[in-house]
Amino acid sequence: MRSFSMAIFFSALFFVLIFYRVSDAAEDVFTVDIGDFKVSMLSERQRESDAAVLVGASDADKEKFIPGGKYRSGVCAFLVRSPRGIYLIDTGYGEKMFENMASLGVKPEDVDYLLLTHSHSDHIGGMVKEGKAALPKAKVLVSAKEEAWSQPLREKLQAYGDRVNLIEPMGLENLGEPVLQGITAVAAYGHTPGHTVYLIESLGHRLMIWGDLTHAMAIQIPRPGVCVTYDSNPAEAAESRRVVLEYVSKNKIPVAGMHIAYPGMGVIERDTSGAGEYKFTHY
Repeated sequence: MRSFSMAIFFSALFFVLIFYRVSDAAEDVFTVDIGDFKVSMLSERQRESDAAVLVGASDADKEKFIPGGKYRSGVCAFLVRSPRGIYLIDTGYGEKMFENMASLGVKPEDVDYLLLTHSHSDHIGGMVKEGKAALPKAKVLVSAKEEAWSQPLREKLQAYGDRVNLIEPMGLENLGEPVLQGITAVAAYGHTPGHTVYLIESLGHRLMIWGDLTHAMAIQIPRPGVCVTYDSNPAEAAESRRVVLEYVSKNKIPVAGMHIAYPGMGVIERDTSGAGEYKFTHY
């Protein structure tokens, strides 16, 4: 009788664990602790993307890494909750951002800073709602190079008035002062002229939120030279990708990206098997 009761207990426990995992996925939110920061992926879309957008991928590599010509990707933003404030990195299209934030108990007026990686519509679409700032109290941090390049971004920034702060991200070889305590802006130009990634650091733990450094993880991680049609400068984008991949793999820094499929985060390592240059393992 006891063994039968234990079997029922563990079966119920397994069901509960599976239920909460499925619920978490259904809510499009995934959270990890980085020191005393909580970093949450806020997903708007999970989808299959087409190899037609790839630039510089050989037929052999497409067959090897994305057989069938389709690969998994996502569209998401990241919420960072720290003891010193609440920060949103990008806004996605704005389709599900507020719903996802609400599931974590965060209201738009709770966000202290909006940090932008770049100005494409799937990153700034949620900035403005009905002509007003969707984050009514947030200050905005964005690369000065990106603001100068993008008219759509400048139009959205008008809603934030004097709460806009233009920053000058530095390269990984010469990191500048953090833009916020525990957050450093890093130049990773090429996808757009001012594309910026953010290095999160707390209590000895780190996470690189790398924006659009990659779109097609299945092929761009093993073959960093592969680009996409919407890179403004493919050669520069590929070089930025190589630099960041080397840095995070060497320093064992987990990564998060706006187009990495759910849960949007994982670990980069050198691929010693010879199959490709690097490999990625999801959380």
